[in-house]
Amino acid sequence: MFQTLNHLFMKKKEYPNLFPKLDTYGPPKESINKPYLLKLGASFRIGMPANQSYLYIQESMTRKKSNLNVLHPKKLFNQIVVATGILELSNSKQKAILERKDKNDFYVGLRRIYVDINDAIIAKEVIPL
Repeated sequence: MFQTLNHLFMKKKEYPNLFPKLDTYGPPKESINKPYLLKLGASFRIGMPANQSYLYIQESMTRKKSNLNVLHPKKLFNQIVVATGILELSNSKQKAILERKDKNDFYVGLRRIYVDINDAIIAKEVIPL
């Protein structure tokens, strides 16, 4: 019986902190992303898609996922685009309307693309210049 009482009052063994600079509570400070302050006329470069198709670049506002035939990554990659419009959605996200800087079409009949700007910058599908 005395052993069990002594066991209750014993101090727990303290382990050394191997990584004192690492904060184990909460996300790392580098992973907290600030929203991009989008302005009209801002220039961007279109990067490679995160998957086989672009996740955050659409050819219209109604489609959720981009069509592989319309937004082919090899034709969009490294294009320099300019923000010509900003749309505020009800879920407090911003969609940017982007057009090519040289005023040409991306494809025949596709003058502008719609981008979920904060997610696309994090995924490096769109790179601010």
